[in-house]
Amino acid sequence: MRAVICKEFGPVDNLVVGQVERREIGPKQLRIAIHVASLGFMDILMARGQYQLKPPLPYIPGSCGAGVVTEVGGDVVAFKVGDRVSFLNYFSAYAEEIVTDAITAIRIPDSMDFEQAATYRLTYSPSWYALVDRAGLKPGETLVITGAAGGVGMAAVRLGKLLGARVIAAVGSEKKAEAVRANGADEVIDYSVDNFRDKVKEYTNGRGADVILDVVGGDIFDQCIRCVNIWGRIIVMGFASGRIPTLPMNLPMLKNASIVGAFFGGWGMGKDHEGIRVLNAKLLELAAAGQIKAHVSHRFPLDQIKTAMHTLLGREAIGKIILNTR
Repeated sequence: MRAVICKEFGPVDNLVVGQVERREIGPKQLRIAIHVASLGFMDILMARGQYQLKPPLPYIPGSCGAGVVTEVGGDVVAFKVGDRVSFLNYFSAYAEEIVTDAITAIRIPDSMDFEQAATYRLTYSPSWYALVDRAGLKPGETLVITGAAGGVGMAAVRLGKLLGARVIAAVGSEKKAEAVRANGADEVIDYSVDNFRDKVKEYTNGRGADVILDVVGGDIFDQCIRCVNIWGRIIVMGFASGRIPTLPMNLPMLKNASIVGAFFGGWGMGKDHEGIRVLNAKLLELAAAGQIKAHVSHRFPLDQIKTAMHTLLGREAIGKIILNTR
């Protein structure tokens, strides 16, 4: 079987595409012929050896994909051969097929194509978890999203609107500003030219944001605590800037503000199977109704994995990057 192979942690240019042995299937597992896989920063960090989880080497990168069930373990009753599914793991998605525990898979509706199925679980699932489960976003509140043109950010823009919030999207270029406006953002901050803190204050008449979803970290997070409303919530979800910020704790105290961590992988990958089932049922209902859709800006074949990763690292993507594995 053809797959992307990481033989040693380091630069993404070390990755190779080659043949690997097919795995045997266990009694509680599925074999899935992968049609589409999605690319995220977690996949790059893991290949570099910079993620908190380090799989044994060599390994196949890629956390999320979609395809068709081709074999079912003897103890599995929820799936059958021919089912169209998405799956979510920490690795093994960048290949022609995967053997995975049945609990990691979700049957997808006929109306959902493989591109959407391979992307929503690492865009809408973490966005929903952050906004609803962790921050309790309410209708009428003001939501600020940093890195809003990324996969999670774009999903958060759409979900924020669905949940009745006023959405302020913060991005790093005019091209990305146009994209988030097209996806429903009420206001846009281009922090390549705007002062983030001042624009949030301007757009909220000096009150600050009720909820800030931050995936950037660094200098932007430093400003988040200075433009959040009293009783506001800042969701810490990533550090795309490369710097993990620190915080003078008198600042959230003075505003009665909350700093909320949202690590979807720590909850959604094997920690709470029933919670994931409920979350996915809600998202698939919204997807079937046409209310949510992941934005895909780049598509690459499997053997262009290094180009795909450099595209993501170069901040060229708007929304998601996908790999076609067939």
